[in-house]
Amino acid sequence: MSETQERRKFDERHASDAMQITVLTGEHAGGAGKAGGEILWTPSANLLAYVDEHGEVVAEAGRLSWLATEEQRDGWIHGIRSLTQYVVRVRRATPDPAEYEKYGMPVPDLTHHFALDEVVERDVHVPELDARLARRLEPVSITNELGTFALDRSFGHFTGAVEWCGRAVGVSLDVDSGATEGSETCDASLRRLEECVARAEAIDAEWRSYAAGKLTELARDWQADAEDEEGEADPEPITHESFAGRIRLGELTIDCEGDITPYYDDDDLFWGHVIVLDIGADGVPTDASIAG
Repeated sequence: MSETQERRKFDERHASDAMQITVLTGEHAGGAGKAGGEILWTPSANLLAYVDEHGEVVAEAGRLSWLATEEQRDGWIHGIRSLTQYVVRVRRATPDPAEYEKYGMPVPDLTHHFALDEVVERDVHVPELDARLARRLEPVSITNELGTFALDRSFGHFTGAVEWCGRAVGVSLDVDSGATEGSETCDASLRRLEECVARAEAIDAEWRSYAAGKLTELARDWQADAEDEEGEADPEPITHESFAGRIRLGELTIDCEGDITPYYDDDDLFWGHVIVLDIGADGVPTDASIAG
């Protein structure tokens, strides 16, 4: 697809008439992506709220997106920053139902998604948007016998660290579903964490053994590849027991349904890749893989 075709396709997904609105960007602004084979990049910025073309404050999450060339990567044309207010000229997203039906997907609600055409004014301050930003930045933390967990609203979880089998382990806990901004909690995921920490030694041994059962053969393949490249045999062949004994838990994420994702340091079994487990809400491991 040519650059002209990509631009035409982008325009077809948005209304032809432009309007002027004032936006408050969120934490994720200035990044860009493109699918394989595409010529143009699609930079974007999430929105926390905006003032629409009628002067009404819309307290809904949204997104700005636009197209840029490789040569425009420095600032992505508009230099959009996070947590900043701008007056912009935009065109509202108009998704084509046929495009989604082709892939068996429901048509998403893109009411608050816009193509960005022009930045009219920078660093403005609408009082209602200032108040919205202040609420967004209000710190929230929870402290109990395990430690202190601070809210990261941009990702929807609380983060902290707990002692796990004699070492500090990073923890991410999903915000409870239905929680309102300013009074977020993580009661469900925190209860699950407390259950795990209370039986950390036994649970950790179970998880390490499960990972070894799933991945020892793969680790041996990686060991053989290293021997072929370096010409030297590893003095210690990898066994189920040695695999389970070498890996160490580094991070733990728990969602509000009780599902757990432990991330284990691989001790160079996979040349520094992380070992990821999937643990169901019932505590039963369902998969182990490598990532990174």
